[in-house]
Amino acid sequence: MRILYIHQYFAMPTSSGGTRSYDLATRFAKAGHKVVVVTTSSFLKQYTFTDTWTVMEVDGVELHVLNLEYSNKMSFAKRALTFVQFVAKSTMRVLKLQGDVVLATSTPITIAVPAMIKRTLHKVPYIFEVRDVWPEVPVAMGIINNKLLVSLLNRFEKRIYRRAAHIVPLSDDMKRSIEERTAVPVKKLSVIPNISEVVRFGKYDTGKSILSGLLGFTPEKTVLYAGTLGMVNGLRYLADLAAHMLRLDDSVKFVVFGDGMEKAALLKYAEEKGVLGNNLFFFDPVPKSQLSQLYYECTIASSFVIPVPELWANSANKFFDCLAAGRPILINHRGWQANVIEQENVGFVMHYDTADMPVEARRFAEYINDKPLLQQQQAKALLLAQQRYSLDIAAGAYLKILDHVVS
Repeated sequence: MRILYIHQYFAMPTSSGGTRSYDLATRFAKAGHKVVVVTTSSFLKQYTFTDTWTVMEVDGVELHVLNLEYSNKMSFAKRALTFVQFVAKSTMRVLKLQGDVVLATSTPITIAVPAMIKRTLHKVPYIFEVRDVWPEVPVAMGIINNKLLVSLLNRFEKRIYRRAAHIVPLSDDMKRSIEERTAVPVKKLSVIPNISEVVRFGKYDTGKSILSGLLGFTPEKTVLYAGTLGMVNGLRYLADLAAHMLRLDDSVKFVVFGDGMEKAALLKYAEEKGVLGNNLFFFDPVPKSQLSQLYYECTIASSFVIPVPELWANSANKFFDCLAAGRPILINHRGWQANVIEQENVGFVMHYDTADMPVEARRFAEYINDKPLLQQQQAKALLLAQQRYSLDIAAGAYLKILDHVVS
């Protein structure tokens, strides 16, 4: 079959972004299907784009790349403008392309527009992948508070789901939210979680140390955060934890690799807390292909979100990367990920309220010094990645849905 794959933020292992779409697209191509990805240059910094559209082939996948910049540092208004630009230009592009099925992956929710128009004009069915539940999440965060706009977005969301041939949320919590708010038939919903790419994260050099080179010393215990430094992530929590750990156990070092609109404020906050350059260190993001080495060198890795329950349904790349690397995962929220961590014994869940930090930090200090437990969790994390979240499992589930939709 010919699959049109729409993803505004398509990234490859040589990029510093999530590679779910790349991993699935290349696996679809290996299964004998023609895959055409419509995307932007936002996370393809390793290439130079001068024309409005560039067509290129990468690892068996045909890319149609719109020269359009996007950054996590952009204001919400600027991001909204890029969404509109991509909708307009990608719709015209998709209408020129032949396809048996469209796979549109959010965010933003506007990614559904070209898929819906393709369905209406060319009778091509589409699958809608839900990475974040819009508009529920931005409304809960207070980003969108205009009642009329919220009503319009809710109606738009329901229309997307009604017209989709199938819907793929990335977590059971997302699926539950969609069912409760939109009355979508259960048979149209299939959860395919994010991917633990165990092969990629199994590639590291035991005789090499990126952290030692960057820090100037070899840390005894390391907590890694590799990801976006945005409002959603709430990394002041990490700085608060570092401040308490400086007093409880200064051998624990926190290293952050990432960028985003909150980075400058975080650096200032960390400096005010007295942890910047002491036990908390910030570095620029690295390509996905280098993350395996960093995860190998760390003791545990982490993922944080602000205390907004609607965000706890997310399917964070960091969670799955930790498992793929065989590293325990530290989080500060409830939801399905907390349940998995506690049920499968693959990490540590802290309370989201910073008022509880004195108690939580002491609990964490005990945890990170429990070497037998950490070794046990390492093995369990990798096994969970292989048995539940592997690329083979995700691609196999998707190929069944694609075959069903097209047939």
